[in-house]
Amino acid sequence: MALLEVVETSQEHVVELRHELDKVRDALDRTDAVLAIADETLMRAEGAIIQSRRWAPVVLGVVGLLAVGVTVAIVIRRRSDAKRS
Repeated sequence: MALLEVVETSQEHVVELRHELDKVRDALDRTDAVLAIADETLMRAEGAIIQSRRWAPVVLGVVGLLAVGVTVAIVIRRRSDAKRS
């Protein structure tokens, strides 16, 4: 009978081990899914950074030109107002 009890106990341990391994497998699957989402997010962020590096000088140039244009317009208007006065 002792041998039968050892086999039954071993079988119970195997069942418990399988159950715990299933939990670990599920956790690893969830971790893999989260890492895949994080990887996709990082790839999108990298694309956005690359695009911003391409367009930032153009945008800054346009904003700079607009600022110069507005400044020139203000100066011209003030000078014309000063001449009229």
